[in-house]
Amino acid sequence: MEFQLTSGLQPELLEDDQKKWLAYAICGAITSDGSVAPEELEYLERALSFLPSESEVNNMMRAVKDQKLPELDRFPGATREMEVKIFIDLTSVISVDNVLGANEIDYLLHIGRKLGFGREFVRVVIRWASEGIVWRRKMQHLIDAGSSLEAEYTD
Repeated sequence: MEFQLTSGLQPELLEDDQKKWLAYAICGAITSDGSVAPEELEYLERALSFLPSESEVNNMMRAVKDQKLPELDRFPGATREMEVKIFIDLTSVISVDNVLGANEIDYLLHIGRKLGFGREFVRVVIRWASEGIVWRRKMQHLIDAGSSLEAEYTD
């Protein structure tokens, strides 16, 4: 099954060194708040699948468990569009649990610099993610409220 991220980026089409960078960055995003939320597990599994060998998968799993991820350099061989899509995807991964804490914002500022973005663009993307969190919470409230209503059919 092909895995598509929020931005439409298809990791399967990336070069091996780009996949590895993305895997490390996703794992960093997932662990930036100090824990792995259940909603983040699918992203973790997909990130691990980008790694070329079982030993690298095991090393990354250990790094995630120990919260000691390798430091990332700049994204290799990127176009600007790829960097934007990756940044949006990492922001989506971070906010999938509907929380955007200080450590996660610090991670986004850090990874934004690795992708060549200034603070202002990073802030714009963080605001976008925060609006999405509010939207999802309101949606859940509507689902809860609507589910308790009596049906009023008019046919």
